[in-house]
Amino acid sequence: MFNQLDMRKILFPILFLLQTFALYAQKIEQGFDAFFKPTEYAARYYVLTEKGKKDTLWHRQAWYLPERGMAMEGWYTDRDCKIANGLESWYYPNRNLKSAGKYVNGKKEGLWVIYDSTGHLVDSATYVAGRLSGIRLQWNKDGILTDSMQFDGAGNGVEVRWFDNGNVSSAGYWVSDTMPKGRWKYYRPDGQLLATVDYVAGKRIACNCFDVNGQPLDSALCSENEAKFSTDSLAWRNFIIRHLNPDVPVRKLAPLGQYTVVVQFVVDTTGAVTQIEPLTHFGYGMEEEVIRMLKASPQWIPARQFGRKVKAYRRQPITFEVSRS
Repeated sequence: MFNQLDMRKILFPILFLLQTFALYAQKIEQGFDAFFKPTEYAARYYVLTEKGKKDTLWHRQAWYLPERGMAMEGWYTDRDCKIANGLESWYYPNRNLKSAGKYVNGKKEGLWVIYDSTGHLVDSATYVAGRLSGIRLQWNKDGILTDSMQFDGAGNGVEVRWFDNGNVSSAGYWVSDTMPKGRWKYYRPDGQLLATVDYVAGKRIACNCFDVNGQPLDSALCSENEAKFSTDSLAWRNFIIRHLNPDVPVRKLAPLGQYTVVVQFVVDTTGAVTQIEPLTHFGYGMEEEVIRMLKASPQWIPARQFGRKVKAYRRQPITFEVSRS
């Protein structure tokens, strides 16, 4: 068996090629970046695509680098793997199953399941020719049911969401599987009505919000605002430039190339940056440097929904480059 150093000697020359090449006609090896796109530089994934000798389908497998654990496996009708046709599975870097299901000619078919990184089932849905059909259920990390949907297989559905205390969080209708339709109602954890929103063809046309006493609020407060670092659109970019040390991977002798690190975090209702979690694992101090920078961040402007502050998830990509001087 190869040790870790030996494996690097084998993989890195492949991943740093200026273009994808085929070892032979039916087998392609590539490096993919953190967004699962082909890259000419340091890769997040090692991807192998090949065609079976007695099969008309193309088989793709991907492994995380540097962890070397499998990231995904699937079957496709085309060499570029644009049209899925068969079983497809994705995995977390810790090797736990992330999602699994089947495609038929590019459309989801049958049961699909999604798990969180700790192995808990968080989503179960059934598809017919790419459309949701029957009951779809979602759970939180503690196994508490938070979401129930019923679809007719033609894109029409109804959904009810719950808080952890069992009270209804929101309820409404869907069209085309993903477009809200008609009037949706949103509630506070204590059961009081928070807002009503009217949709036509997926677009919000009216919104009414209410305070804790059930009194209408100014309609301007019904607008939804994402969390932001500052009212100055360049402030976050300038903060990164001032606080991030781009030379960390150079000092730690990372191989030549570009590395796009992705870190997820939450801006809570106070504006604090919390729940920082790396989604890539290149090593050489890169993820740690981005986390250090995020921990140094001052308060953000919290996200707002229906006149109240809510927590918001963000993903921050940072590209490090290691090159010859």
